[in-house]
Amino acid sequence: MEYEFAMSSEGRTRVLVVDDHRLMYDCLKPSLENRIRGLEVVGWADDGTKAIDEARRLQPDLVILDIDLPGMSSFDAAREMISRRPETMVMFLSAHQHDEYIEEALKVGARGYGLKNEELDAIVDGVRRVLDGELYYAPGVMDRITVGEDGELSLDRPPTTRLQTLTERERQILVMLARGESVKRIATALKIAYKTVDKHKVSLMKKLDIHDRVELCRFAVRERLIEP
Repeated sequence: MEYEFAMSSEGRTRVLVVDDHRLMYDCLKPSLENRIRGLEVVGWADDGTKAIDEARRLQPDLVILDIDLPGMSSFDAAREMISRRPETMVMFLSAHQHDEYIEEALKVGARGYGLKNEELDAIVDGVRRVLDGELYYAPGVMDRITVGEDGELSLDRPPTTRLQTLTERERQILVMLARGESVKRIATALKIAYKTVDKHKVSLMKKLDIHDRVELCRFAVRERLIEP
């Protein structure tokens, strides 16, 4: 299927791909150009600093950024590009869906967050939706996001990840529980009542939608709160 959308004043939509693996650029360029009418992948950069330079030179409408870049953080690069040219849209593409990455993408104001393990069709559709003025956060990413009662994802009302809903004390207790500490030992270490720790435990597990210690430990490892 070929998509068509409102194009820029130059008659085409310019896309910059930023990924430290050239193979990703080589894969995305023909797929996007062949299936989205009026789109041109105008450049490639393999780190954040080069991405900023290329964005300044090429003035892209959309920058597709890998999250794991060498050197400068991709989030810092995105902030810089948006600061210099607010009309530039940013979409992240990553193999990971850590809550902290999703939180940073939301803070930056990214229009999209695709996953590299998605089908190419889904990534192309995500790009198309972003260019159409929508937000595209992959289903696997949306599963990690808590949105408002209306169920709509909006950068005007930034949603949160489940991890972000925890208080500092709940995060602290989460880490200790994941490390195998008992509620009694946590209470002693933090110098608070046993019932208080147990209350925090119930609260954080409810917020995370986690129901046992093993799952809690897996969550903490995945979010890099503890070492595996």
